[in-house]
Amino acid sequence: MSKPDVLLRSKKKKAFALLAGNRLQEARDMLDQLCRVARLDADIWCALGVVNGRLGRVAAAVDCCRRAAELAPRDTQARYNLAVALRDAGEWDAAVDAFRTTLTLEPAHRTAGSSLGHLLLTLGRLDEAEAAFKHVLAQRPQDPQLLGDLGTTLQLMGSHEAAVAYYRRALQIDPNLVLVYDNLASALVNQGRLPEAMECYREALRREPANTKVYSNYLLTLQYLPDMSREEKLKAHQHWPGALPPREMVARPPAAVHLPRRLKIGYVSADFRTHSVGYFLEPLLQAHNREAVEVYCYSAGQGADATTARLQAHAHAWRDISAMTDAQAAVQIGADGIDILVDLGGHTAKNRLPLFARKPAPVQVTYLGYPDTTGLAAMDYRLTDAWADPAGADAYCTETLVRLAGCFLCYRPPEDAPPVLALPVLQQGGITFGSFNARAKINAMVIQQWSRLLQALPTARLLIKNPSLTCAETRNRLHAQFEAQAIAPERVALRGLARSSQEHLTTYAQIDIALDTFPYNGTTTTCEALWMGVPVVTLAGEAHVGRVGVSLLHAVGLEGLIARDQDDYVQRAVSLANDRAQLATLRATLRQRMAASPLCEALTFARKVEAAYLSMLQGKTGVNPP
Repeated sequence: MSKPDVLLRSKKKKAFALLAGNRLQEARDMLDQLCRVARLDADIWCALGVVNGRLGRVAAAVDCCRRAAELAPRDTQARYNLAVALRDAGEWDAAVDAFRTTLTLEPAHRTAGSSLGHLLLTLGRLDEAEAAFKHVLAQRPQDPQLLGDLGTTLQLMGSHEAAVAYYRRALQIDPNLVLVYDNLASALVNQGRLPEAMECYREALRREPANTKVYSNYLLTLQYLPDMSREEKLKAHQHWPGALPPREMVARPPAAVHLPRRLKIGYVSADFRTHSVGYFLEPLLQAHNREAVEVYCYSAGQGADATTARLQAHAHAWRDISAMTDAQAAVQIGADGIDILVDLGGHTAKNRLPLFARKPAPVQVTYLGYPDTTGLAAMDYRLTDAWADPAGADAYCTETLVRLAGCFLCYRPPEDAPPVLALPVLQQGGITFGSFNARAKINAMVIQQWSRLLQALPTARLLIKNPSLTCAETRNRLHAQFEAQAIAPERVALRGLARSSQEHLTTYAQIDIALDTFPYNGTTTTCEALWMGVPVVTLAGEAHVGRVGVSLLHAVGLEGLIARDQDDYVQRAVSLANDRAQLATLRATLRQRMAASPLCEALTFARKVEAAYLSMLQGKTGVNPP
């Protein structure tokens, strides 16, 4: 071997040792030199790609890994590293192809199959993700992580029963997988199996008491339980493990704001997209007085769409904090000089409540996304109204309640909504009731009252639609619950996930009267029904979660459809079903009535919210009014 070859091999060995020791910058410098000398050495190019990837130089990593794969097209590691580099660079379709090529070269590759599955999940290509995970699972059938991944895929596909089976198999092998307990609980919630779900959450929290994500999911599930007292729910929220400020808390101290400078309002959400939050946030952002308010949106989610683009157009600044830690996001919010930071998620998925616990803004408000207190001492206010939170509700919140005059919501009707069609009863002869609320909201008490309603009207039928009912086993369970109340399956039609928003909205043309759920009311579903000419009967509960229907119906002048108790709920629904003339009038006029109501009057609503913000700031910081 020549002296240059010996020297090259020695440097190569040293560079690889630096890489193994995580001395990345030194390794990069040496590998970069080696690549200039040994331009046809695939191993060196491959290693340089790995180093660049770890240093966050994603474009350079792709170039190096692609060069390595070209030099050694049959080298599995080179192809796999290219797939990882492409994935990290956001070239997802190319990454999918590279992962698949890796598996062609080495079908039993340790990580390529699961990496491919996770990437396909991210892309929403669920059928392909299922196939990828099953491919790997055939080789490692006792891998609990793979079992959990396949369960997640099936759950996203609406196959909740199959997902539950895979989750349980994973936990039998490794009972310490807290994330699998969390996902299992979610699948059970989607099937309406709330007691089993609560047991899963409790088991997960027994193993990881400080897991804020699992605890938030637990708190959200409490809202569905009909026998949970307000005192119990408040106590549970106050014990959320992220509620106490951490030692690294930012805590920007209050400072007087001298107007007339514009207020800086920051909105934090994982749901700046086509989502229930977006339907009610967009009118506010669009109507904000840009001479008085600067809007900053802090996006904690992924998956942009047309709604995202519209929301971005209404914001003065848009910050993607999805990849930021809470500490990093808090620094960004402080640097932006936000006066009031608004949480739009509460204890829902991908919330950033730990960020709010750091108190990065002098005034912090929770609004819209969650129907209860957050339990955070650092959350100053909760925005609501007197219908949703009447006198006495303050005792069950850790925040100070700020009640807007009128409804606390403003709705953006879908621009592509189909026209309102004639009453179905005119063609069918019998009334069709309907509910498009989540399966978890349809508890045994609701089923009992809906069954009473069907018994009182022997020719009536019920149409229930929600994504969970895509699962055949979930449909069978729900039919069995109605059969236990002497209601035959043919009187209860069950529909699953609609293929489009148009198909979803068109389904309202098949129902005469919508039935709200309790104790957890609908919000978007109620507004959609009203917009499609379908009146909604609601039951006024004690807490906010069961009084959103009260607020919405007051806003459109339909107070006569608000029941005071379960007997009254059934009676009002029966009475409306027997009044064909009133039903016809409502069908013909509801959309126009709603459009002209405060529920859709964005400008007035935005001014109320801005006045509330100013009042909050004045109360906390001594702001000088204009």
